[in-house]
Amino acid sequence: MNRILLVEDEADLSLIVADTLRSQGYEVIEAVDGIDGLDKFKTAGADIVVADVMMPRMDGFSMAKEIRRLSPAVPLLFLTAKSAIDYVEKGFEIGANDYIKKPFELRELIIRIKALLRRYG
Repeated sequence: MNRILLVEDEADLSLIVADTLRSQGYEVIEAVDGIDGLDKFKTAGADIVVADVMMPRMDGFSMAKEIRRLSPAVPLLFLTAKSAIDYVEKGFEIGANDYIKKPFELRELIIRIKALLRRYG
């Protein structure tokens, strides 16, 4: 069973995404911000990280830099409401493997997660 670290500060969205991923057979570890996400990555690990960009305490980009330092190969997929190309560019420069702009279809997220796990898992 693949383990997904889901880092999202919007509680309702996190619940919906986590429940959907669990229904698809994934183990999901939820975190509420970048600090929580980094702590959970260090203790539990993950086969893929799905993270919001704009979060309190530590944003997704800062968290991703630390995760990349610890585990250069783990796939990173960013979720964000920020659609400006500068944010997309920064995410890929940090080492993102994929990027989905909010709002998004859950089915598309699942398709992209499966593709990343096939490619990098």
